[in-house]
Amino acid sequence: MDRRNFLTGVVAGAAGAAAGVAGRMSWEKRHGEQTGSSEPVAKPIPEHARLSFSQQGEDIVLFHALRDVMKIEKPSYMDVGAAHPRKSNNTYLLYWTGGRGVLVEPNPMFADMIRKERPDDKVVEAGIGVNETTEADYYEIKGNPMLNTFSPDQVKDLEKAGNSVERVRKMPLLHINKVIEQNLGKAPDLLSTDVEGLDYDIIKTLDLSRVRPAVICAEDVAVQNSGQPSRIATYLAANGYISRGGSMVNAVYLDAKRLT
Repeated sequence: MDRRNFLTGVVAGAAGAAAGVAGRMSWEKRHGEQTGSSEPVAKPIPEHARLSFSQQGEDIVLFHALRDVMKIEKPSYMDVGAAHPRKSNNTYLLYWTGGRGVLVEPNPMFADMIRKERPDDKVVEAGIGVNETTEADYYEIKGNPMLNTFSPDQVKDLEKAGNSVERVRKMPLLHINKVIEQNLGKAPDLLSTDVEGLDYDIIKTLDLSRVRPAVICAEDVAVQNSGQPSRIATYLAANGYISRGGSMVNAVYLDAKRLT
């Protein structure tokens, strides 16, 4: 596949397919008909633009890290805290370009959406635990389910910012190594975590001696405002990973042992 044109396959809705402006316009026409919108459909994406579904373009970094650097044509992935199947999602671009994986999402609403919109992916409707506890309080944030969390400390910060908890429900917790073993059988090529405050704790439970993703994307920035490496960056560096990109909210780490 021409790496500069991978967005075309996404827009056309066919993994790895190449299409021109006519194809993009056709997709936009169908999209308008399906939504019943009377608003003018957006102009076709410019020829040399890139299409991203993640928060700040992380999925484009991941696409190239996996396909170009790691030479993995159809990567597998585990998306912990997947939330919406498309919006602000780090793995949707990989899905539409042939990748397949497991999405871990405790929110029943999002889990149902994922099953409908990404039928070739597996869905685990639970949370990932960081100890032997098998269930925990799951805090649903009023008006913004993307911020739902298992972390009481994160809830305190959210409330200080003006958010409020709409409901608390008990949800099952599973161990990440067991979820990988049962659903993938081996380490995913990509591990993406977005769990509102618990990314470091979850990554530390990963058995990197036998379950070692080629690429890890975590809700974290590799370098803090102080200029010091973050906890995740320090931990992964000690285990043979290097920071190779990201955004203002997510950092991307590559397994140095697999760099070519």
